[in-house]
Amino acid sequence: MLRATAAPVLGLCLLALLDYWIRSSVGRMMYWDRAASLACILLSISLAHQLICSVALDFLLAKATGRQVPKILKHLIGIAAVVAAILLSANVLYSGVYTSLLALSSVIAVVIGLALRPIILDIFSGLSANLDAAFHIGDWIEISGRNGGVSYTGWVEEINWRTTHLKTRSGNLIICPNSTLSISVITNFSSPSRLSRYDIRVELPPEIDLERARRILLAAVQATLDVENGPSSEKAPDVLITELKASGVEYWIRFWLDPASQSQDFAQDLVSRSVLRHLQFAGIPLAEKVILHRDKRALLDMATPASRAEVLGRAALFNGVQTSVLERLAERISLHSFTMGDNLIVQGTQDNEMYLLVEGAVDVIVTVEDKDVIITRLQVGQYFGEMSLLTGEPRTATIRAATDGAAYRIDRDAVAPVLESDPPLMDLISRNLAERNLSRQAKAAASQDETPGEKCEGFASVLLGKMMGIFRGGR
Repeated sequence: MLRATAAPVLGLCLLALLDYWIRSSVGRMMYWDRAASLACILLSISLAHQLICSVALDFLLAKATGRQVPKILKHLIGIAAVVAAILLSANVLYSGVYTSLLALSSVIAVVIGLALRPIILDIFSGLSANLDAAFHIGDWIEISGRNGGVSYTGWVEEINWRTTHLKTRSGNLIICPNSTLSISVITNFSSPSRLSRYDIRVELPPEIDLERARRILLAAVQATLDVENGPSSEKAPDVLITELKASGVEYWIRFWLDPASQSQDFAQDLVSRSVLRHLQFAGIPLAEKVILHRDKRALLDMATPASRAEVLGRAALFNGVQTSVLERLAERISLHSFTMGDNLIVQGTQDNEMYLLVEGAVDVIVTVEDKDVIITRLQVGQYFGEMSLLTGEPRTATIRAATDGAAYRIDRDAVAPVLESDPPLMDLISRNLAERNLSRQAKAAASQDETPGEKCEGFASVLLGKMMGIFRGGR
């Protein structure tokens, strides 16, 4: 701001000193008076222009609105300053010239107006867009043509005299004539709030319990909150029933997103994949079209041992375990329901149970200096607490429910008879446990002395020793 106004201020100071010196030493000079008046007018108009642009627009207006001032406003002020400088200078040089100039300018204006009508329309449409403040530089907008015409979406990069520039997410630059804006429907996704709502629709069989379906779908979208390219957590997502059909029930999954900083396509892809994963793990299929009749669907019943065994077999801890063994274990486990905010496991405690998540999501939280730090979020199909169950180690983290949901609870009394009656099973689970823990470690790179396989074998042997101490010597 100081740099912009320094030149005209310095010029006015020098002009005042020069005028004082001439008048005190030479006296009054006819030509000097006109030259000094002309210079004073030009420097004053230049100073006023710089003050308006730098102070009023770039500082005060930009600070008040929090947005960059469009260049077109500065250009208009510059043109007004130039016209004022020309008229005032002509009046100084040629007294009484105003009347002739105005008469001549009216004729010129008519000629120029007829010849440059499209350009003038663009200019005034751009000026109107700025004055209406329908959108600003940096906003994410959509320009839709009439009668279902082609629409354009992107960031507003510049609003100049004739055109408005949009930058698309594909990296292309769209140059839209301002006159087109005046006859188009403009959707500003950045105003009045930067968050916009998006949705996906899912149709499920009518046999599914409505509350269970909504709980699973809501947990699926909540599991993607604040994930890279995922929905925003500033506004809570929700699930509504929108339509009842013969083929099924349509659920409307709604979430919020800042389209100016996040891609709608990526967010919808992330939510859709999460929904499909949660439905598949819960054994819920998508609805099918009904032609004449429909057979009763075979849904996964979490209360039966066969269904529990099927779910247990999907967990990495039980890779390679025979179905008959899983069915024996399934008869001894229970389904534990929880609500958002419940602590399933508390850091530092010594318990003898693990959980396999079948619905919802949970957060892994570590307490550091009396502050809870969320390490990661677990989703359906993942398990936790296995180290305390199988090796007796204390809990290293707190597991807190991020949504409502359910998990299979497997305690030591349930797993002990199965492991003790099948020694090879204990060796298999220790290997699965070692592979899973090593893969979770960010710095699990092999050393120069041993290969990854050797490292896993060594860790599995340590875990097997601890398990044998609990399930044989400890009982």
